[in-house]
This record gives sequence, structure tokens and C-alpha cells, in this order.
Amino acid sequence: MADKLVTEQTLSTILQELGALNIMAVQVEWPKQGIPDNDLYQPFARGWATFAPWRKDPRIVAALEHIHGSGAITLVDTDRLWTLVNASLQTQCLPGEVWEMGVYKGGSAYLFKLLLLEAAVASRTAPATLRLFDSFAGLPSPDTRFDVHPEGKFSDTSLEAVRKLVGAEPWIDFRQGWLPKTFAGLEDKRIRLAHVDVDLYQPILDCCDFVYPRLVPGGMMVFDDYGVADCPGARAAVDYFFRGKPERPFALINGQCLVVKHCG
Repeated sequence: MADKLVTEQTLSTILQELGALNIMAVQVEWPKQGIPDNDLYQPFARGWATFAPWRKDPRIVAALEHIHGSGAITLVDTDRLWTLVNASLQTQCLPGEVWEMGVYKGGSAYLFKLLLLEAAVASRTAPATLRLFDSFAGLPSPDTRFDVHPEGKFSDTSLEAVRKLVGAEPWIDFRQGWLPKTFAGLEDKRIRLAHVDVDLYQPILDCCDFVYPRLVPGGMMVFDDYGVADCPGARAAVDYFFRGKPERPFALINGQCLVVKHCG
């Protein structure tokens, strides 16, 4: 233990000294096992500062203040929340609902609520329906061909806690249970924006199977874990589903992926 403590103290000192020289150092989490294109999973770093508007975006700031003030957390980093903000703004003129599959503790769901309220005030209309899908019991059984996360991960949440954080307005529909069963009864709905954050191969494929045919032209799907090394099933599912379709999954530097429904 003493040796470990010395090592951590030494590392901390080194990081401080590097910071004083304007050198950023981070610990890289490499793929835990061999996955397709293993050599293409690399940390992104450049020797110049770039514009990071998500650090002070008022919507993100307000959402995080509410989340942290409620004693909750979100695992979606601010740069990924920025993607959701702009995807929401880009699609708010379209008909259809906003869906999130994989809610966990409700951080990004609360951000969507703020965005929908903002759009409703601006347009003087009722907020679009927000549907939130989660087991609230952790992840289901993984597909061992693709997935890394174990069954039951992210189970430290509950529907009651998320509803308390997000709100219980009548236009917010909480769907507790396992996908794709919780899609039942929604076959006639149209969707303008879908945030897919369910981590595993089969649930992501189930989301694509149901959401894509109901996504309006110009609508967007945002896949949270597409390029993340410990979610290889996410990329496998998205790439498999969209093979031969007119849409091309647009991989982002931060691990997310965008798909915009073809207008033709």
C-alpha cells in the first residue's frame, strides 16, 4: 500500500509539472480484449487548443446544476451533451417525438426535457412527447461475441429516482422494462430524434429495427457508445444494421455516432 501511495503521489507531481508546461497528460483506457479494428482505437489529442462551447452552454450548465444539486450524476460528458443539444435544435422543426433508450440516472433525459420546454416556449406550442426507455435494473445478458459489459451493470438506479429528477409531466412517458417489449403499442408513432445509449449489441439492434422505420426524414439517431472501446457491440450493431442503407453512420471523435434519416 505504501508503494502504491508513493506511486500515486509521484504521478500527481509529474502531472502538475506537466500542466505548468501546458502539457496535458491523461491515462488511456485501451480495449480490454481483441475487437475488430483494434488498432484503430486511439486517444485523440492535438497540440493546440480548440473551441469547446459545451463548457459554458447555458442549457448544459443548467442541467448539470440541477442534476448535481439533486445528488444525481450523468455519465454523459459535456461534449456528448453538446451533441444532444445540437441534435435537438437541428430536429426541433420536424414532426415527431424524442426518444431515449438507456436512461440510467436521468441526466441526459433531464437535458432533453429542458430543450423541449425551451422549444415549446419559442413556438408557443405544447412540448413534444419525450419517451424514456430503461429497465432500471441494469444491463441485460450480453452477447459474448461482441459485448464486454456484464449483465446487471448500471443497476444502481430506479424509476422513482429518475422520475423525481426528470419530472412527471404528462408529456414525459417512462417505459420500464426490457427492449424491445417496451416498444409495444408505439407502432404508429413518428420520431424526430432518438438517443440510443444501451451499450450492448442486441438492444442496440432492437432499437435500430424499431426506431429507424419510424424516424422522419431529416430525423436523427445519436448512438452514445459507437466508438467506445468497451462497447464493441455498439459499433457492430450499428454497422450491421445500416449496411446497404442510404444513411452513413457518422463517427465522432468522442465516440458518439450520428445517423441522419435520408430525405429521399
